[in-house]
Amino acid sequence: MNNKISKQNSKQLPLLAVYAVIFVALLVLCSLFPYSGDDWAWGSSIGLARLSNWFDNYSGRYAGNLIVLALTRSNVLKTVTMATCLTGIVSLVNKITGNQKNAVYLISSVMLLMPVPMLRQAVVWTSGFANYTTSIFLMLIYICYVRGIYEDELPKYPIWHAVPMLLLGFVGSMIVEHITIYSLVLGLYVILFVLIKFKKLVASHIAFFVGAVAGALTMFSNSVYHSVATGEDGYRTMGDGGIVGTVKRALNAYLNTIMPEGFLDNFVLNVVLAGMCVVLWICVRKFISKKLVRIIGEMSLAVIVMFASLSVMNAVSGVKATGFLTKCEGLATLVYIVAMGVFLLVLPLEINKRVKLLFYYLSVGCMIAPLFVVTPIGSRCFFAPYVMMLVLALDIYANVNEEVREKISKALRVTVLTAFVAFAFLFYVYFVIHTADVKRVEKAVQDSQTQSVIEVKRLPYNDYVWCSDVKDKVWKDRFKLFNGIDKSVEIQQVK
Repeated sequence: MNNKISKQNSKQLPLLAVYAVIFVALLVLCSLFPYSGDDWAWGSSIGLARLSNWFDNYSGRYAGNLIVLALTRSNVLKTVTMATCLTGIVSLVNKITGNQKNAVYLISSVMLLMPVPMLRQAVVWTSGFANYTTSIFLMLIYICYVRGIYEDELPKYPIWHAVPMLLLGFVGSMIVEHITIYSLVLGLYVILFVLIKFKKLVASHIAFFVGAVAGALTMFSNSVYHSVATGEDGYRTMGDGGIVGTVKRALNAYLNTIMPEGFLDNFVLNVVLAGMCVVLWICVRKFISKKLVRIIGEMSLAVIVMFASLSVMNAVSGVKATGFLTKCEGLATLVYIVAMGVFLLVLPLEINKRVKLLFYYLSVGCMIAPLFVVTPIGSRCFFAPYVMMLVLALDIYANVNEEVREKISKALRVTVLTAFVAFAFLFYVYFVIHTADVKRVEKAVQDSQTQSVIEVKRLPYNDYVWCSDVKDKVWKDRFKLFNGIDKSVEIQQVK
């Protein structure tokens, strides 16, 4: 018995050591992220004013709002929280997909090489992180918790698990709206799946769903959503005056935001996903007896590979599609989405494995679907789908036979170098940004004590930080509030 435990520990320790290295590296990187944009509001009296009336007619993201209030008041807390959640996402994706050998390096690489607009809005920007990263982190915890439902025997869940699962569902549903909807779908799906497959109801599964429902009701009880629904909110909207207007808005959202930022721009992830599909198809193709099914699978795979190639070409060329070309890319993306679904359906896998893959695939769609009818939407909204597509890619790889995976795992070691280079690049960029930000704040505070008009320099590598400029009055006022500068002082931004 002791020998068995020691063998298990010997296997786990290296992976734990890798996670420790990732955590420390992320601690260093996240400590360099500057506060910007709405962070200045949350970290000042504006944030406290929002709290004073319990965010009434502002936002029902109660958990997310409390998180950002805390993180904008302590850089140490912000740094530790960011590093914990990001390391947690890497470890959870790895665990959900079977802790495959060397896969953690590939996961880390794909995360570090996410599109810059997504990185700056969902991770670097504290206000974005508090909503868009924490929410998918909490959902991954539950997905990891229930991953055993796809096995032949239902795992035993202690009754006391109902308490933390209730809290997980409740808190996770009060962070960002499209993940709130997803948490409801996730909770209901797990209950129905277990009921159909095992003819059982599990207390912790029911507790998560009850918590998610309670969280959703709490969130949407905020008066702001009535204002949004009636068109009285000046910032957020939903629908557009009837069916025709709503369809036009959805089409516009798809072509201008959802298609590029949700799919086409993710060229590294697209290549990894296509590669996993190719490897799995090579392994399972011989088990398909029907010629028509094989042809359909190969045509779907061809579309997947071509879309990955188009994604890379777009990234390399840097050409921004307009007009007719945008519509062509929109059609290509739609064909790709359908092809991926068809590919998963024709795979000759056990029903449990196929259902699991389809669940991850449909999870991406469930997270994106609400974005067709609401505004505004930005790159940060696609962080959760990005993570779920990564889960899908790794779970596709998990179905490759062990002999082939053993060979590929050696090649995956190379991705540790990819992750290192990506980290080194980001460290350099954010070190330069951090140094400049500290200097400009110190100079602004010092100059404001003797001058009525002060100059604030624009941050270098500005594309890597969201809303760091202070050209507009709203950002000037918030910058002054956050940094304790007298509101009568005039700010002029300079290069």
